[in-house]
Amino acid sequence: MSDNSNKSFTSLPILDHFVILVSHHDLLQISQRVDGHFTLAPGGNHADGLTTNKLILLQDGTYLELIAFFDDADPEKRRNHRWGNETEGTIIDWALTLPSESDFETIQKRFQSAKLDASYTDPIPGGRTKPDGTVLEWAVCTPTDNEDQPITPGQMPFWCLDRTPRDRRVPYRVEPHLSEHPSGVRGVSSVQVQMSQQDLRNMERVYNVIFDGPARYQVPSGSTCAEHEVSLSQGEKSINLVLYGSQPGKVELLPGLSLEIKAVANK
Repeated sequence: MSDNSNKSFTSLPILDHFVILVSHHDLLQISQRVDGHFTLAPGGNHADGLTTNKLILLQDGTYLELIAFFDDADPEKRRNHRWGNETEGTIIDWALTLPSESDFETIQKRFQSAKLDASYTDPIPGGRTKPDGTVLEWAVCTPTDNEDQPITPGQMPFWCLDRTPRDRRVPYRVEPHLSEHPSGVRGVSSVQVQMSQQDLRNMERVYNVIFDGPARYQVPSGSTCAEHEVSLSQGEKSINLVLYGSQPGKVELLPGLSLEIKAVANK
């Protein structure tokens, strides 16, 4: 399989990952929870010292990030973290990526030309240390309004742009056993983002700028066997994804958080 993160920039953004917030206790017990459905990949502690994670890598090169704040995290620092006030046990955010950090200039220019009430920060350094000591570095660009105030997480995707090789952060190719799951899940078929009617009107224009047209994405592996579409709808704030695999069904990842699996032929 090819990896679009190593190709020249195209107009289609690359789906990177989804962020699922859990308690630290639940993160420590997550292997028992997902046993029989998913294979867990080790994550690590983030550079800010507030959070730690574990990953579910998928064969299309995307992944699910199960993230938790440490129980002894400073309460004020947690409140000021962009995910510190989100609801545990839910998908709280999602990320796109690009072949290189310099490609993000194209996205910035689109927003400057569109003159919308939303945009993105310049790249902000981030990182994580894996259990084996490997240091990962990246930059994130998060959504802001026209007064440079943060936009509710998940309403717009953020960008995760690698400064160290992506294969170190997402080793789905170098350690393929980590992306083989008992449930048969292979990747993400589609994404639905729900929001209020007022936000929906604004975000339809924003998403048109993000994707430079219809909201379709690539995946890192280059696979084309799924829909790869993002849809917006009115409703209670949520991010919903449909996975795909060898068999249709539904899997409960956490209490109250079930993921649909669509049967798709491999290509």
